[in-house]
Amino acid sequence: MDGVVYHSQLYVTKDYAKSVSTTYDQAGLGELGYYDEPFSEIDWHIVEDSTKTVLGYECVMATADYHGRKWTAWFSPEIPVQDGPWKFCGLPGLILEAAEENGHHRFTADGIEQSSQSIYPIYNKDYEKMGRLDMLRNLRNFRDNNNSIIKASTGGMLDFGPDAPVQTEYDFLETDYR
Repeated sequence: MDGVVYHSQLYVTKDYAKSVSTTYDQAGLGELGYYDEPFSEIDWHIVEDSTKTVLGYECVMATADYHGRKWTAWFSPEIPVQDGPWKFCGLPGLILEAAEENGHHRFTADGIEQSSQSIYPIYNKDYEKMGRLDMLRNLRNFRDNNNSIIKASTGGMLDFGPDAPVQTEYDFLETDYR
């Protein structure tokens, strides 16, 4: 991406009692938002005759079209946890690897540890409830026009030059906001 580095504010929590994931993320200049999604939005198709080994576990392939991208996931029935990275869950085993078809995004487990330590939220209460598509559109607008937005919001006191070129090859994990 020509040296452009974006820092993420993305956090995903999963409530298995309600079958809902909650995503917390940046939504623009100083804007933080969150939205809920039911687990059922991911429609997995298991390919039982396709296997590979990840971290010493035999994994089975599953595919899904999810929010604008086609994903291939590898899950291990040996680990009976219906979870995985990011928003992924719902397969009969832990997802140890997932990649989208263009190779731009990939999640790969590099180790597994068991812990009894509590996990505490790392987000704060400054997040505003938003729609998923609105949040992604706002963030895309900010990423594509951040210098202009900062210049306008400071009355021209801060000017970082022209905006970065609009990203056409690489995009967010979800692309159906367009």
